[in-house]
Amino acid sequence: MDLVESLRKAWVVTGLTLRYLMGTRRGIAIGVLAAVPLILTVGLAVARVESLGIQLFQILLIPLFLQLVLIFVTLVNASTLIRDEIEDNTLPYLLTRPISKPALVFYKYVAYLASALVLLVPPIVLAYGVTELHTGSPFSADLDVLSGFLLTTILGSAAYGALFLFISVLVRRPLFVGLLLGFLWESVVGNIPGDVRKLSVIHYLKSILKNTISVTPLATYSTDVSAAISVVVLVGFSIAMVVLSILVFQQMELKQKA
Repeated sequence: MDLVESLRKAWVVTGLTLRYLMGTRRGIAIGVLAAVPLILTVGLAVARVESLGIQLFQILLIPLFLQLVLIFVTLVNASTLIRDEIEDNTLPYLLTRPISKPALVFYKYVAYLASALVLLVPPIVLAYGVTELHTGSPFSADLDVLSGFLLTTILGSAAYGALFLFISVLVRRPLFVGLLLGFLWESVVGNIPGDVRKLSVIHYLKSILKNTISVTPLATYSTDVSAAISVVVLVGFSIAMVVLSILVFQQMELKQKA
């Protein structure tokens, strides 16, 4: 009975969160942004750009998707999980239900991750398919490229989402702080030679792509971190950020506003 009750609570919280993240006008706008790689690839194919191939696919998607779309989608969705409900005065009411604070944060993170993958994964797969179709190659011709981008999409969504979730319970203006970290920190630190770049998520994502794709523009990217170690670091970082979010959220006193 306890397991059934826990599953019921998880279903309710994740369902409400998914509806909030994907069922609003903001969710639709984020969905359009997530589809930009597909829209661009289709545009190039329709324009019959001869250079469109798996190399150009990577050249476009590494800066466009990894360093722009992925960060912005995860930032907007993850930073609203807790902070928006606090500002809208709905979270104190939700906490009067028989659900613990740690469970609430965890269920919301799971819902966020599901929504992020629903938004981000299909455009990547379809853009890859359009590229292969344009070149007359079978879908399986460059599966190392597709699997590399899918892996980085999943791990990047988990890591950035956990980071922005932590920021959302830590500060009152998580979007501003998230923009600084997501675009300024990741862009600057991620391109500094040496070990400093290991303090950025993007470094591990690029390391995965370099070490899992046979022919990639990142072949000259300097990294001594293997794909396996990068996966471990990103998973560990995601878990740590979610745990820290739970610990901080447990200490917060939420009062129902008049």
